[in-house]
Amino acid sequence: MPPIIHLVVDPRGWASPPDAEMLTALMKARLRGYTPLTVQTRLLGEGWAATLPYEEAVVLLVLSRPLAEGWQTPLEAWLNEQHRLYIAFFDGAEVADLRGLAALTATQPIPRAPYRILAQTTHGLDSALEWFEGVLNKMQPTFVPEAPPPPVRVAATRWRNLPSNAQDIYAYPDQVMLSAHGAQNYSLIGASHRGKTHAHHGTFRDDAVALGTTPSWNILAVADGAGTAALARVGSNLAVSSALAAIRESAPLIPSPDDLGRAIWAGLEAAYHALFNFATAENVDVSDLNTTLQLLIHFPLETSCFVGVVHVGDGLVVAEAVDGQIYPLTEPDTDPDDSGRTLFLTSAPLNQWKRRTKVYQFDERLSIVALMTDGLSSDLEPYDELLQPNLFGALRARVLCYPLRQRENALLSFISYERRGSFDDRTLAVLAREG
Repeated sequence: MPPIIHLVVDPRGWASPPDAEMLTALMKARLRGYTPLTVQTRLLGEGWAATLPYEEAVVLLVLSRPLAEGWQTPLEAWLNEQHRLYIAFFDGAEVADLRGLAALTATQPIPRAPYRILAQTTHGLDSALEWFEGVLNKMQPTFVPEAPPPPVRVAATRWRNLPSNAQDIYAYPDQVMLSAHGAQNYSLIGASHRGKTHAHHGTFRDDAVALGTTPSWNILAVADGAGTAALARVGSNLAVSSALAAIRESAPLIPSPDDLGRAIWAGLEAAYHALFNFATAENVDVSDLNTTLQLLIHFPLETSCFVGVVHVGDGLVVAEAVDGQIYPLTEPDTDPDDSGRTLFLTSAPLNQWKRRTKVYQFDERLSIVALMTDGLSSDLEPYDELLQPNLFGALRARVLCYPLRQRENALLSFISYERRGSFDDRTLAVLAREG
């Protein structure tokens, strides 16, 4: 028997508060065509968490204002595999409440971070109900459409998800998640997702990501192995791991801004030589290891920061300051003789890449820094329209609201979306200011 759907809406702050009867009708209209579902609607009141249903249920909560004290304990006792909770919220909701709700619901089946609704209007409410409908659809086959199945059609392509060869001497996992507590109240998270093309053919993910810290620095590295290179995955992983180790080793105990540039050079040099040394040792062509590389060192101070960065190849490195200003920190590389072809770490002498090192000084602290491969950055074009809502805003709403370790799964889910025409590996490394 399917669970009962409980829609609980906070009536505070509405110019014309919706009534329970209207809300029930709207929610049932969203779920029309599914096996009979019981929808119960009520307005949020004091002590709502202590009166949650005992039977199997999905509670859909719409928040407008801070919750009353003491809601955490009964809600924590209520949540389990039979009791699930999903939250949509307007800007009047309390950030601390949302973080607490996100932490409690992170481990439930089909976890979703609280969903922000822009306007406290009927249109905004309909947006929330549409989001709830999408969550409920993910619970298939719990909810099965009443309508008969559509006729069978022969599709031109049926995408498969075949595992890569775990016995290969150079095997790497099909997905990666990692995180770390950083310097000066920052956190670092990274995730890499195998693209549809590789999954369809059971081949390896070619992207790589690495994170590191010192007492003063936060370090992020991302690489995208060339799809035409036989050992692209080896090249990308060698590049980020060698660079990270060299940067850490070169970090002085009490760094100065000048040390950032020298450390970036050390990372570049280590990555570059690691590829050539591997090619020599294994008797392969160095072009078999072709890879892009993004390196970034963040040096946070009390009210400002320095950032050292270098970028070889495509992808995107971008930052958001605490005031919301967005700063592209690098420009993607393409071959000057062929704009459709990217450049790789082994495409030019090392000194050419060293000259691209940049050190920025910011008079304010940065809120979020993101490094990504082109499998993700291509889906964020045009940047001036999509970076704020689809990257920074979405990261806050769907990833950064969770405790650090739970952000790993949330970030992997964030980059594992389905989009027509998007087939490449996607990798994202994020530096985020806490609090």
